[in-house]
Amino acid sequence: VVKINRFSDREKLGATSKVPRWAIAYKYPPEEKETKLLDIELSVGRTGRITPTAVFEPIRLCGTSVSRATLHNQDFIDEKQIAVGDKIIVRKAGDIIPEVVAVAEHCGNPTYQLPEYCPSCHTKVVREEGEAAIYCPNIECPAQLMRNLIHFASRNAMDIDGMGPAVLEGLVNAGWVHSPADLYDLTEEQIASLERMGKKSASNLMNALEKSKQNDLSKVIFALGIPEVGEKTAAELASAFGSMEKLSWATLEQLTALDGFGEVVAQNIVSF
Repeated sequence: VVKINRFSDREKLGATSKVPRWAIAYKYPPEEKETKLLDIELSVGRTGRITPTAVFEPIRLCGTSVSRATLHNQDFIDEKQIAVGDKIIVRKAGDIIPEVVAVAEHCGNPTYQLPEYCPSCHTKVVREEGEAAIYCPNIECPAQLMRNLIHFASRNAMDIDGMGPAVLEGLVNAGWVHSPADLYDLTEEQIASLERMGKKSASNLMNALEKSKQNDLSKVIFALGIPEVGEKTAAELASAFGSMEKLSWATLEQLTALDGFGEVVAQNIVSF
């Protein structure tokens, strides 16, 4: 890290909202290694986005064993002409996140193509104009439901203590939960009947569900998982509209009139 020493010079140079203009950091080039691409796995995110992940022979990078890296989207795969069986070059971006840099040796297989149908619910996928990613449009897709429920119950959202992925999976598999709203119709007996859940654990979870009803409106809005609506945006919406009913009737014009709300975020809220 190279810094200007004199404080008066630092004041003249100033700083952006994220970094000072009087200092700059240099990094050594990241370590790169070759490995064989064994498979490409697909995962369906909370918003329906389908993400391909490279699974390769484990290699050692920056002191840890790495065997997976995101491939982002079809454009990324096409650009590098990635196929299963290729020898690929992998590094850690910022010494933290594994990424595929290039193909070192093509195996002769055709470039991998993302599927036309969702790997979870088999609904035909869509690709919005101007978007690189593909999405599953089915809001009842099982993979989306699980991730939505996990987000809804998480600490920064409704903070339902004890409502972890294993419990949620058990509730979904039992057919008792099809949306976050169904969590509040559960009985203690239903929860206690799940694997590794006793009467005491079920009672604690019921208390946590009851406690979550006292959360601020901003937490509820964030918990819904509206695309592009994080904690800060949720708080601004709660402050501007005051109730879920008023927010549900909000128009595009009303939303874009709010400070910092662009048309994309506003349209996401209206659509949701």
